Amino acid sequence: MTTFAMSSYSVREHLGPVEFSIIDADGGSRTFSFPYERLTTLREFPERAKAAFGVDAIETVAFQFTGGLADPELDAFAAALTTSGVRLLNVALDAGDLLDPDDGTRAADVAELKRWIERFSAMGAQFVRVNSGSPFSPHAGGTTPPDFLVADLAELGDFAAAHGSRLLVENHGGASSAPEWMRGLLDAVGVARLGLLLDLGNFDALLDAAGALAFPAPGVAALDPVVVLEGADLSSVYTGIELLAPRAELVHVKAHHVDDAGMVRAIDVGRAIGILRAAGYAGPLTIEYEGDGGDPWVKSARVLEATREAVAAAA
Repeated sequence: MTTFAMSSYSVREHLGPVEFSIIDADGGSRTFSFPYERLTTLREFPERAKAAFGVDAIETVAFQFTGGLADPELDAFAAALTTSGVRLLNVALDAGDLLDPDDGTRAADVAELKRWIERFSAMGAQFVRVNSGSPFSPHAGGTTPPDFLVADLAELGDFAAAHGSRLLVENHGGASSAPEWMRGLLDAVGVARLGLLLDLGNFDALLDAAGALAFPAPGVAALDPVVVLEGADLSSVYTGIELLAPRAELVHVKAHHVDDAGMVRAIDVGRAIGILRAAGYAGPLTIEYEGDGGDPWVKSARVLEATREAVAAAA
C-alpha cells in the first residue's frame, strides 16, 4: 500500500513570514523574504494535515523554523508529532554549499547539517535530505561530482545512519538536476550511505518555467502560470524521471499550479506515476504544492487527489 505524505512547504502561505538564503552564482549569499500571513503554525501542521488530507506522514523544511536550531517551535513540533500519531517522513535541509572547494567553508556547513540531522532524527525522521551543493553554486561546473563532495556526503550518510535516519540527496537544480551527474554521485558515495529523493518537478525545463513565474524580470508584469507552464517542453522532464526512477527511495509529486477547475499543472501526474511504476517504484509519495494564491490547503488536497487517482489507475 502506497504511503502518501504532505509537505509543510505546500501550505507555506499560511505559516507566516519566511526567509532563507542561498549561495548565488557569484558565490555570495542571497536572501529571499516572503511576508506570508500566519494563519496556522508548524506545531499545528501534523494534526491538521492528518485531518485535512487523511495522511499519517508528513515532511517539513528546516528553514521554515525561522529561529534556527534555537526556535522553540521545534520542541512544540516534536511534541505535536507524538500527540497526533503522525510520523516525520523527511526533512529538507538547505544549509551551505557542499560544492564549495574551500575545506573550511564546507566543514562549517557539514557541522551545521549534522546539528539539524541530529535534531530531526531525534523526532523520528525516516529520511533527511541535504543538497549536493547549492542549486545556484558558482562551483557547479564539471560533468562528474568532485571527490570532496563525495567524501562529505559519505560522512553525513554515516552520521545520519548512526542517529537512525537515512540520508538523501535530491534533484534540486544546478548539477543535481542532470540525471547522469546525479547517478554518478549516487554510485560514488554508495547506496549504503546515500539515497535519492526524486522530485518530479525539479528538472531544468520546469525549474526555468517556475523561476520565470516566481521571479519575473524587473519591469515585467506578473506572468500567467497557465501560459508559462503549458508552453514548457516537458519531454526532458519525463526522460529525467525515467533515468532516476530506479534509484529513488522517496518521490515528491510536485505541482506548480492548480486552477479553479482543479486542473493540476505542469506535470502529467498519471504519466509520471506510470513511469515510476514501470521502474518498480513502490515507495512513499509526498505532495509538494508550489503554486501561489488561493487556499493552499484546498489546492494541495487536489494534487493529493490526482496522485491517488493516478496510483489507483497504475495498479
